[in-house]
Amino acid sequence: MKTGKVKILFAVLAILSWTFFTIWVREYLFIVANLLWIDLFITRYIPKFFSSLQMPLWLRRATEWSGYILLAIIITMAIKVLFIEAYKIPTDSMEGSLKAGDYIFVSKIAYGPKLPNTPISVPLLPDYLPSGKKTYFEKLQLPYKRLAGASKVKRGDVIVFSFPQGDSMIVEYPGHNYYTLIRQYGRTYIHEHFQVISHPVDRRENYIKRCIGLPGDTVWINEGIVSVNGKQLDFLPDQKFKFYVKTDSTKLSDNVLDSLKIRKNEVTYNPTSSLHIIHMSIRQSEQLNNIGIVTSIKRFVEPVLSFHNKDIFPHDPAFRWTNDLFGPLVVPKKDMQITLNDKNYVCYKRVITAYEHNELVKHRDKFYINGSEADTYTFQSDYYFVLGDNRHNSADSRHWGFVPENHLLGKAVIIWLSSNPNRSFIEGLRKERIFKRIF
Repeated sequence: MKTGKVKILFAVLAILSWTFFTIWVREYLFIVANLLWIDLFITRYIPKFFSSLQMPLWLRRATEWSGYILLAIIITMAIKVLFIEAYKIPTDSMEGSLKAGDYIFVSKIAYGPKLPNTPISVPLLPDYLPSGKKTYFEKLQLPYKRLAGASKVKRGDVIVFSFPQGDSMIVEYPGHNYYTLIRQYGRTYIHEHFQVISHPVDRRENYIKRCIGLPGDTVWINEGIVSVNGKQLDFLPDQKFKFYVKTDSTKLSDNVLDSLKIRKNEVTYNPTSSLHIIHMSIRQSEQLNNIGIVTSIKRFVEPVLSFHNKDIFPHDPAFRWTNDLFGPLVVPKKDMQITLNDKNYVCYKRVITAYEHNELVKHRDKFYINGSEADTYTFQSDYYFVLGDNRHNSADSRHWGFVPENHLLGKAVIIWLSSNPNRSFIEGLRKERIFKRIF
């Protein structure tokens, strides 16, 4: 009697959970699967059917183990897509918030799980092999769909997203931005000499940055100081910048650098001028200024150049922006309408064409969208402007533009493990960072 009540209880819990999941994903045909839960816990018709087949023992065992493995893969993928996913931080672009070698959890619930566009792939393998061969089936493409989330993106959130310019990749140079190489060497040369492959949105490299500009915001960077909608943002406590440090003909000792937790590979020294170039935080610079041999400290500000910097968005000679002198730039917002002109055409061309799939042509002083003359354009989606916390060592929105809403994957919430990548795993273990929340 007790066993029967337990089975009924489990059946009810399974049915309620599955029904909630069906409503969440808005795929109401899935409700039929509740019949399987009823049979699994109560009626048992399907197990009885397989038992009646009198399969050989080895075949029955193989079938059971295959079912277990398949169930484990399905559960793992469901957790990864719908709830939480683990990532490893590969670079120092988010230091000092996140260090290379940090292992983090990213919440998919925070902004709502984004369902895969290319659902068929080889489980547990990377999206492409070193040879460039893809491990997913790209002919089946599902439309963009995001489930309900716990909140919206807030200014200051550390977000993970698919790299917006990761739609194309040069197989021989997988770590390089395809569009940067196109600007340097030309499209014809690249396509004639190298193998180029394309990736759908959900199969691109993942980036992690801090959200600075929300949809509709105006972002402006003046001498490295960021303002949003006319309000200056405070520096983060451990945010890094490049500093010029002059001393009285004496090189800063290793003991001094260690006491301030400044890594030696972030220090360059010129003995001729007694000049150190150091990547460090404002707080570290203030502490270093108290060292007797230091004569001056100046935060580096990248000046406006006499020539066009092709690496800075929007990659046009009309804009002499730099990493520290950038904008003002309005972040596109869904249903926001702009009047097309020579300047914003350059800033929003990729949004209109690559992200919102329109044909945009400028002929003399007129603009044509999908073959029709147009004076205005209304954005179809929300976008975000992101920066790395290590401002002088980060490829972010200053280099490649906006993050479309359909590229957004989740919010970084906690560091669950951390190890210095330049040392062995055990020796480099950073215990003080384990289970540290990400702000």
